[in-house]
This record gives sequence, C-alpha cells and structure tokens, in this order.
Amino acid sequence: MNSKEPKKILFLFAELSGYMMHCFKIAHQSGFEIHVINYPINKDAPFELKSDNEVYLYDRKQFNSKKDLLNFIRKLSPQLLLVSGWIDDLYLKTVKENELKCKKVLMFDTPWENKLKQKIWINFFKFNYLKYFNSVWVPGDKQLQYARKLGFKESCIFQGLYTCNFDLFEDFFDKSISKKRQMFPKKFLFVGRYIDSKGINELSKLFIEILDEYNLNWELWCVGTGEKWEDRIVHKKIKHLGFLQPEELKDVISQTGVFVLPSKFEPWGVVLHEMVASGMPILVSDQVGSINTFLNNNVNGMSFSYFKKEDFKNKLLKFMHLSDQELLKMGEESVLLSKKKTPAKWVETLNQIYE
Repeated sequence: MNSKEPKKILFLFAELSGYMMHCFKIAHQSGFEIHVINYPINKDAPFELKSDNEVYLYDRKQFNSKKDLLNFIRKLSPQLLLVSGWIDDLYLKTVKENELKCKKVLMFDTPWENKLKQKIWINFFKFNYLKYFNSVWVPGDKQLQYARKLGFKESCIFQGLYTCNFDLFEDFFDKSISKKRQMFPKKFLFVGRYIDSKGINELSKLFIEILDEYNLNWELWCVGTGEKWEDRIVHKKIKHLGFLQPEELKDVISQTGVFVLPSKFEPWGVVLHEMVASGMPILVSDQVGSINTFLNNNVNGMSFSYFKKEDFKNKLLKFMHLSDQELLKMGEESVLLSKKKTPAKWVETLNQIYE
C-alpha cells in the first residue's frame, strides 16, 4: 500500500460527542480518513458537532437493513471497522458477515459489576461474536476486567478509548489560575445532565442543608439540562446555568472552585477528565468509572460513597473548610493527573489497533 494513502476507517457509532469529534480531528491530521455512522444528537446534551470536512458523518437512520449497511461498507472498503458496544443489533449482525475482510474492533464503556445479566452475556458473546472481533478498545480498568471476561486476550485489549479535548481545558486552567491565586472562588461546580442517576438533587439538598447548619459563604453553580430540569431545586445560593457548549465553560470554570460529580452510576465520565485538565479540585462519587484514573484521594480531591451514611455531606463540608492554598494545590495536582490521557495518545492507540 502507498504510504501516502489515507488510513480509511469506519466507526459504527451510537451517540457522538464533541470530545470524540476532537479525537477524530487529530486522527485526520495524522493521516486517517474517518467515516462515522452515528445516532441523532441527544436533546439532553445538544453538543454542536463541527466536522469541517475532516470527518464524514452518516445518519444511522438511513440504514434500515443489514443489506443496506453491508452495501455501504463494501463500497467504502475501510481497512478498520470499529463498533460501538452491543446496543445496536444491526451493527453486530453486520460484523458477523464473512465477506468483511477488514480488521474489526469492539468498543465499549460498560464496567464489570459481576451481575447475573453480565455473566449470561459473556457466555452468549463468546459463542456468538468473539471470533469476529480482532481486538477491543475500552476506557479504563473496570472495562478492562469486562473485556477479559468476554474472552479477549491481553494482547488484543487496548485502553484509553475516551479522552477530553485536552488543549481546550488546559487552556481554561492557564487563563484562570492567576485569578484563583488571588482569591480562590468558594463555589462548587456541577456539569452534567439533569437526570436522577447524576445525583444533582442529592447534591443540591445537601448543599442547602450545610448552609442552613453552618452559615458558610459558598455557592453551587450547575451546568446542564435534562428531563429533571423542571424539578431543579431553586435557592439563592444555587445557580442553574442551563446547557453550555464546552467552549462556553471558560468563564464558568474561572469563577468556580471545586468540581462535584455525584453520579449514582457513571460508566466513565469524560467530564471528570475535562475538569481536572482545567485545574479543578474534585469531589466525586465512587460510582464514577474514571475515578481510578483522575482521582488521587486527598491529593487532588476526595471520593465519597452513597453507601456510607452522611459521607457525601461530610466531604462537602470538609472541602468548605479547606484553605485557599490547600485548594490551589489540589487543582495543580489535578492538572498533572489529567495528562495521563490526551487526544495525541488516543491517536497513538488508534495507530496500534490499525496496524
């Protein structure tokens, strides 16, 4: 093959995000020709996806049958096919077609939880699908464990599936740190969808409870939207800013101090990577998948458990009593941890998978 020929790859994707589009952009600059079949934008996370002719996007709705999808893949003739999880039955049926001679890779972010449903699935997967995939790409440790259970050999398992738009959020840190050194903002920040599993109501209630009990001069700023938006808790010390595009978070991050991710379930949580890259100390639930990568307990933040009585409340209160210098130090440690995963490293892994 001519070395100047683009490395043509096709993603059979589900829901696209801005951070994945950024990775695709960096990959394009590294010689990849990227085609993506994806689902419509989630109304609860209406990210603006700009491809700038660097990524070819196709609507999943235009493929109504295996024949439709096979004809498309046959015509495109990619060297690498990457499949997003097992939610789409059409994707999986297509992968099983023997006429597809390209390398096939499974991608997923589901953590291993030792549930009965998962135990049943691993046996079904081994029998029906394992032999059709050359390798698997996952975000981190909890998914790595699941990949092993599914039957993938160590040499066929790749980590680092997700990374944030690192340059953007590191720039937020660079532009906000001098202001924070003068006076650290006594404001918590939540960024996420307004749904039950994100724990925003629990956070709001505990925050108000602490203010009522201790009369501390802190605020809570919340960014996002979702089905529970109308049920949001209104309080003079809580700001609900609605959904913001990643680029619009600059001013919010410069004016807030500590990021809180209180999810009751979060397979990974790229937002945690975004916030540590922007220099935020973090308070994060132990149910967040990326916690092992981006939290060093009591160094750049703290974790809490919903299963320990008042643990969440106590950790919020502990943050409120830390000095400016302690909070600044945590933020600087966050930035160091954030460099574990970057779009450049993502492309390095993509190259390893491709070869």
